[in-house]
Amino acid sequence: MEFSHVIRYFLLLFIVSVHLPSTSLSSSEPGRANITIDVNKAQKLLDSGYTFLDVRTVEEFEKGHVDSEKVFNVPYWFYTPQGQEINPNFLKHVLSVCNHTDHLVVGCKSGVRSLHATKLLVSSGFKNVKNMDGGYVSWVDKRFPVKVEKKGLKSDEL
Repeated sequence: MEFSHVIRYFLLLFIVSVHLPSTSLSSSEPGRANITIDVNKAQKLLDSGYTFLDVRTVEEFEKGHVDSEKVFNVPYWFYTPQGQEINPNFLKHVLSVCNHTDHLVVGCKSGVRSLHATKLLVSSGFKNVKNMDGGYVSWVDKRFPVKVEKKGLKSDEL
């Protein structure tokens, strides 16, 4: 008798999962293009003139980032003693370096923050925005060009 309950449970889960609407921005949703691309496609778009928007923290960005002609760093969230907090000025800062019609590839460390940022940008009227799946980790794994911001050395680092 317990086995039949298990079968019913899984059948119910299957039926519910098939009929629930998707929460991702995929091409199956009317009026929405697929916003997530793989790192190879991201590299091609950047080579064709897209701007790279790195949404990692400033500290992460300075340790190394995608090397492309147009790169901006606008953190999507900050690490605080209370945990991660969304940057309340994210959209304002993005709009100070980009406009709603710019072609953007958005990236972070692994693709999670950038997916949230990309969804926010699309819902705020940006027309040509793509999320780079796998983020900087995938970019480095593919041995694509990276840049490290050089800071002045302190006397004790010489």
